[in-house]
Amino acid sequence: MGFTIIINYLKILKKSSEKGLTLLEALLSTAIVGIGFVAVFQLVNFSINSIDISSERTKVNYLTGMIAEDIIGHRDSLHGVNPNSSDYGIDSLGNVVGIDGDTVEGVKFSQYLVDGGWNIKDTNSNVCSPNKGKFLSKSEIKNIYDNQKNNAPQNKISKWEELIGDDRVVKCKNEKDVKSVEIFKICPNSTGNNCLTHTAAADTDGAYVVKEDVYIGRIQINTNGGRKSRFLYFQADYIFKK
Repeated sequence: MGFTIIINYLKILKKSSEKGLTLLEALLSTAIVGIGFVAVFQLVNFSINSIDISSERTKVNYLTGMIAEDIIGHRDSLHGVNPNSSDYGIDSLGNVVGIDGDTVEGVKFSQYLVDGGWNIKDTNSNVCSPNKGKFLSKSEIKNIYDNQKNNAPQNKISKWEELIGDDRVVKCKNEKDVKSVEIFKICPNSTGNNCLTHTAAADTDGAYVVKEDVYIGRIQINTNGGRKSRFLYFQADYIFKK
């Protein structure tokens, strides 16, 4: 009996010595938990922005490749000429010739881009589309192949304008998000329109290989307000003559 009384007395002393959290400790614990939540929220926001930027860069890579393939794949097509009703053709050297085989004036795809190039700007010199790819209804989305022309180069340029010009694929934040295509023409001498001088080099046999009318393409697409740039250089058209 006496042992039980001692046990109970010790339990009472233990309970009386226990204390709860003070107000300062509770506030400090709340602050630590709050800082942890803020860090998590910032990490989530950073992850979302990183995914968005990565997605834009992936789409830009596809677009630059598409444009280069359009130009290379139709390097022997004439701009502004209906192939079904014209007497033009391309000889083995890549020159534009008439039905009798004589060289005639004709604008190949690369030469057309040498003369004027291509870029996204509307009548007010705005780079970004007014709607920025935001369509309110399905009827507002225009088919990129509705406005078909009589020749491949014009159709390709029309496709670029529908896809990139209306910001349907890549977001456009401001006027620094330029999208342009330039072609530089390299000639064996300085003659010709918009030609860059090229010096021929001797091959292993001592003969000179002259690259006439070599066209070097340059595609530039900027994203994220001009902070991210994608450049692609490629050989758009060429004539090898020995």
